[in-house]
Amino acid sequence: MAEVKKWAVLFDLDGTLVDTAALWRAALTALVGRRQAVPAGAVDGLRGLTALAAVRTVHRRLGWSDVDTGADVTWVERFVRQRHLDGAARWDGFGLRLVEDLRRQGVPVGLVTSSSREIVNALLTHNDVPQFDTVVCGDDVTRPKPAPDPYLLGARRLQFPPSRCVAVEDSPTGVSSAVAAGCPVVLVGDGESPAWSGRTRRLADLTVPALFAAVPAGSHPHGRPRAAGGFT
Repeated sequence: MAEVKKWAVLFDLDGTLVDTAALWRAALTALVGRRQAVPAGAVDGLRGLTALAAVRTVHRRLGWSDVDTGADVTWVERFVRQRHLDGAARWDGFGLRLVEDLRRQGVPVGLVTSSSREIVNALLTHNDVPQFDTVVCGDDVTRPKPAPDPYLLGARRLQFPPSRCVAVEDSPTGVSSAVAAGCPVVLVGDGESPAWSGRTRRLADLTVPALFAAVPAGSHPHGRPRAAGGFT
């Protein structure tokens, strides 16, 4: 199946392969609760952001101009990392099976996440987690999602043009990053993205042929990367 080896897949992590939304929300809620009562909406709408961006957003919403941002990021990340080490987050079984199917067919597979290397390493210690050909973390790039840098780095590490790397994402931030990099994108989960005009897919419904169908026909390693399937 020679055609298979001419493309790759880059998976988002949080919210796509691992349901971590509740853990991050708990961490940010606990952070606020250390100093004051938690107002409604204080930790809403932060999906897909780095820990730094999320903490900065919370600080801005609450008017915490004199609080040490770096210390709060460290506290939040330690909270989440410990929960990962405790096994509080579960990898999606359908996602793990899909990764294994891709690897069996010789398709390179990478992770592209906004989480720090320390947090990702804690998740990778879980049993039955498959091997990834590359892992791009938030602290590997100067400009994290929604900038294109994480997906550009993932494609470069796999030695494929972005137009041959299908990105599997669940958040507007991640979709914007992948589209800006020139990757075809498959959106999963129950969220909507302003960069996406196609259908949202359930991870359980995805197969290797369905992912390959997202690769633009005629894309070439030396051609101009382009998005597929209705991206703007």
